[in-house]
Amino acid sequence: MNIERAIEFIVKNQAQMDARFDAKFDRADKRLERIEKVVPQNSRTVAQLARRGVSLRSDVRRTEKNLAKVSDSLSRMDDQLRALTDRRIRGNVHR
Repeated sequence: MNIERAIEFIVKNQAQMDARFDAKFDRADKRLERIEKVVPQNSRTVAQLARRGVSLRSDVRRTEKNLAKVSDSLSRMDDQLRALTDRRIRGNVHR
């Protein structure tokens, strides 16, 4: 009689373990399905970010070149203004 109870316990225990395994497997399967939906979206987003990063880098380089030109122009204007101011000052001193 003890063997029958042991067998019942084992069968009952196995059924409970099977039920828990099935529940965990179902949850894992649903997570995998969600991941499979998200991966292509993430791939598209990463590709867009990469394209925008390249575009931004190009814009920054272009802006740096323009700023360098503006800086050169301002430097030349500053030199010209100094020269003009020096001439005005020297002209007023000699009078």
